[in-house]
Amino acid sequence: MRDEPTNSHTPVIRAMPRNLPSEHIARGYDYRVPEIEEEEGFLVREYLEILVKYRTLIATVTVIGALLALVYAFSATPLYMASSTIRIGTYEPVLSAGGVEGVYQEKSKEARYLETQLEEIKSISLANDVLSAKPAIRDRFEEKGEPSFLSKIFGFGREQKETDRSLLEISGYENSISTINRYLAAVTVAPVRRTSLAEITAVTDDPKMSAQIANAHAEQYIEWVRQNRVRQQSRTLKFLRGQSDELRDRVALLEGELADYAEENSIVAVNSDENITAQRMAQLNKMLTEATAKRIEADNVYEKAVESAEGNSAGFDDSSVQSMRSELGRLESEYKQLSAKFTPSYPKMVQLQSQIDSLRSSIRQQREQILLGLKSKASALNEEENRLREELEQQKSRMFDLAKRQVQYNVLTRELDSSRELLQSVLRQIEESALAVEGNSSNVSIVDFATIPQFASHPKKLLLLVIGLGAGLAAGVGAAFVLSYFDNTIRNPEDLNKLVQLPNLGVVPSFELEGIGTEENVGEGERSVRDRNVSGTALAPTESPSGSSLPSIAFLSEPKSLAAEAYRTIRTGILLSQAGEPPRTLVVTSAESSEGKTTTALNLAASLASAGGRVVIVDCDLRRPSVGRKFSLDPALPGLVEFLTGQASMQEISLNHLVRRITVIPSGRIPPNPAELLGSVEMRKFLDELARNFDYVVLDSPPILPVTDSAILSRYVDGVIFVVKGGETPKQVIADAKKRLEAVGARILGTVLNDIDVNSGDYYYYNRYYSRYYRQEEGDPGNQAAS
Repeated sequence: MRDEPTNSHTPVIRAMPRNLPSEHIARGYDYRVPEIEEEEGFLVREYLEILVKYRTLIATVTVIGALLALVYAFSATPLYMASSTIRIGTYEPVLSAGGVEGVYQEKSKEARYLETQLEEIKSISLANDVLSAKPAIRDRFEEKGEPSFLSKIFGFGREQKETDRSLLEISGYENSISTINRYLAAVTVAPVRRTSLAEITAVTDDPKMSAQIANAHAEQYIEWVRQNRVRQQSRTLKFLRGQSDELRDRVALLEGELADYAEENSIVAVNSDENITAQRMAQLNKMLTEATAKRIEADNVYEKAVESAEGNSAGFDDSSVQSMRSELGRLESEYKQLSAKFTPSYPKMVQLQSQIDSLRSSIRQQREQILLGLKSKASALNEEENRLREELEQQKSRMFDLAKRQVQYNVLTRELDSSRELLQSVLRQIEESALAVEGNSSNVSIVDFATIPQFASHPKKLLLLVIGLGAGLAAGVGAAFVLSYFDNTIRNPEDLNKLVQLPNLGVVPSFELEGIGTEENVGEGERSVRDRNVSGTALAPTESPSGSSLPSIAFLSEPKSLAAEAYRTIRTGILLSQAGEPPRTLVVTSAESSEGKTTTALNLAASLASAGGRVVIVDCDLRRPSVGRKFSLDPALPGLVEFLTGQASMQEISLNHLVRRITVIPSGRIPPNPAELLGSVEMRKFLDELARNFDYVVLDSPPILPVTDSAILSRYVDGVIFVVKGGETPKQVIADAKKRLEAVGARILGTVLNDIDVNSGDYYYYNRYYSRYYRQEEGDPGNQAAS
């Protein structure tokens, strides 16, 4: 702990605020801008800040775009647009929808038909026909006069003419390709949505010519469609006539082949022979069926008769056998009766036996005759059946042979019939095509003719102005985002915090944009250097010539400015940067030169002095001293160098400025060994003595990266204030400077973002509300009375 100052003045701000949260006391007061919780909101705000920041660029580019559009609008040649409307309907054939005419009708119903016709309207062939039919239009688009000077030099015109001649020879067009292309560039075709209509539009610098072109193109297209259809029908008619001749020859040839084949195969009437053969086969089949049934029945009867004969059964006996069997039964009965009385030798018995034997023999013979008859009948029926089967097989063979001959005959017949039908169809199409060629039907008609336009259609000044504004705005916004993307400098505290991970003590606006130190003077008691130093000697006569305020101390010259408020914020951040006693010895440095470290040191000293503290500011930049120059001091005055080398005392180098509680110690003469002096024991003793006599010691040190002076001083003080110039210092330079300070163990209290454009997107709204606040304060009668 340093000794308390022996001076009677007591520092006004020494203790921590009572209501400061404990976490700030523990880790130092962090004045960083709070982070946006929602990433989307942060991105939107960032984009808006970019737009506001580059609003001058965006506005300039937008105005340039609008001016260019207006220049073009008023300098461009006026063009006139005329449109004719045509209807492309379904093709209606002359006769019924058949043949070639039917094909045209079906094609005209397809969805792509209208698209095809629109392309044909823009074709080179149609354009050539229009130019050939309308000499006035052709003259309008033909290239006249001699080629230009540049064309003669580089041979453009000659090459173009040679190309046109070669294309004319190849394509057969009556007009040059360049003339046709110039004509087509003036003609556009567009369909009318959800209709079968199309608009043919012509745009030229002559209103009458525009109307003439639109009408001529529509009329020529109708004629072109009709002629194309006639040519197609003529080609079709020629083809059909050739086909009809071939078909006639073919029919005659087939008729001769069919007649020869019928003669060779004895075919009179194929259908008649086929019917007779089929009828005979049906009859034979029926007869065979009946004969087979009879033969089977006869075989059954014969077999049963044989069985009856063998079993002596009377089942198949005829009437004569039955009569003989009846007589045999009577004689056997009588013989049986007489055998009871007489012996077999009895004459009567012998006679009866003889009669019985005779009847039995007769019955046997009669049965044998019956069996023989049945067998003969069965044999006869079997022979009949076999005969009918053979005849049926013969009839089948004949039928198969007839079928074979009929196949070839039918092939020849069908081919002949087909050729005859095809010939008739071709003849019918020939008649239809002949009528179509002679007819004048078309599915294209003009709905509205083009009229002469009364007003120019181009350029559309208002539309061009809107386009110019839109294009300029888009280009300006794009340029703003591109510049922002490639900007490698720090422009807001958020970027600085992300880069160095240090508290941001404050943001200092640009003095030039604030108008600080230009014409205004400081108030009473805050004039330029007039006071005496500690020993009572007067300051050097090289004070500010006009007696005006020091431009670098905005805290004094403009106490109600944004810059002054920024230094108050920095002062508060420093005093609250650590727990207990605030830091009293401070080094103000930057990564490179010209970043505002000296200005920051001067204003920081003024802000600490205005709070009641006794402040000394020491110019420790022994290579390029700035503090003495800011105070308009004589460079020959003794300073820090003279004290460290024993050439001057503390009282001799301490200059008491008229501003209350601020003492200035200049650097003195530039030494050959600045780093050795700043790292000497005398320098440490010097700082200890200042700490005993002043409340706050502010050291204006050299930049960090070029020399090691700031790194040496940072080890002897309570804290380092790291000044970064916004929009100029590269991020890598800032990061390297921080690493160098950390390498020597310096305690960096925080950063100061200096020389910021408060009218940019990052601080535009802050400047707006701050200015409004002070305007309200100045307009308050109570404040005015108090002042």
